[in-house]
Amino acid sequence: MKDLEISALGLSFRNPIIAASTDIARSVEQFEAFAKSGAGAIITKSVTDAAALQDDNISRIHVTDMAQNPARGEVPESYILFSRGGSMLGMEAFEPKAVEMLRIAKQYNTVAIASIAAGPVENWVRFAKRLEDLGFPALELNFGNPHGEASASKLGFLIGQSPELSAEILKAVQGAVKIPVIVKMTPQLSDVTGTAQHLEACGAKAVTVMHRFQGLMVDPETDAPILGGWAAIGGSWMKPVALANIARIYRGTNLTVFGGNGANTARDVYEYMCCGASLVEIGSAFMLRGPAYAKRVVEEFYGLLEKKGVRRCEEIVGKTASQIVAYQNLSALPKRKAVYDLQKCKDCAGKPCVETCYFGALHVKDGILSRDETKCSGCSLCQTRCGKDAIAMQILREDGIS
Repeated sequence: MKDLEISALGLSFRNPIIAASTDIARSVEQFEAFAKSGAGAIITKSVTDAAALQDDNISRIHVTDMAQNPARGEVPESYILFSRGGSMLGMEAFEPKAVEMLRIAKQYNTVAIASIAAGPVENWVRFAKRLEDLGFPALELNFGNPHGEASASKLGFLIGQSPELSAEILKAVQGAVKIPVIVKMTPQLSDVTGTAQHLEACGAKAVTVMHRFQGLMVDPETDAPILGGWAAIGGSWMKPVALANIARIYRGTNLTVFGGNGANTARDVYEYMCCGASLVEIGSAFMLRGPAYAKRVVEEFYGLLEKKGVRRCEEIVGKTASQIVAYQNLSALPKRKAVYDLQKCKDCAGKPCVETCYFGALHVKDGILSRDETKCSGCSLCQTRCGKDAIAMQILREDGIS
């Protein structure tokens, strides 16, 4: 299998699939297992100065389906991953592992990127210098960690929400090291694009879009907070949110975008790239399904690109983002209307489409469906409710004729 090499930040990645900074990079053994999967890069578990986050016993993970039923056995295709603690590593504990991880990364042609989640600016600089000295070719600054209150200093998303502090840390780190620096953004922002533009103005060259939200879940039996309180929440449901923010930043900046949060499959990787990501980080899915699944995603991604006739990964970056119609231009979208197979409609007793036609285009008289096409907005809600496959959406010509 030929590698689909992609270049970013002066580094060469064998493919754009990255194992995100999660517990899979806590141990050398797990790091090697994922390096063997063929992923283009692995981001280490964050190094931190927050003592409260360096206790292995604080990690708690709760996984459910979308109805919040606890997952048992097979991981649901669509799931919620709720985790608290975010047990990280101090520099002293990380250094001996780092040496081995860098050796393994070189052996398997995988780029090892180090992650930092510190508090005071001087610790960000100290950690960055040491990680560069150890041999890491790039750093990811974790400005998105949802466990931000775990330190006396601002940490994670509390840094990411402060333009001034983000800029101060970014400039200090970039002034202290020569290797490329990536800023991992929090989604908990009023203006994600504006924040990315601010980071770019402060010298950033790349951002990861994005970390997880801070959420809360309630135990249906005891009414107690699951895992004891608010925690990081993500999963496959995050994909549309991540895609929107990736596309906005791709369209609104010149930053290299690392996509993240919500990507689970080879198809997801492809879509994240079409929306503007040059590389795509997968975290929860790799944690839940293991290195064999990572290998499968890599192989399926190669197969998908071959099927689509893509020869270079760069060909698809931003392909979808460039086609987005902004809200102020919605009138430019092609007009459409619903068309019906009335024979099938006769066999439908309930006709739920009528209940959800909020524009008044559908009516029932004596059990027979009637339509006023002049009132059809083309919203497709009737099609969603139809259980008879009797409704299709038809694009209209500019003169209104189908």
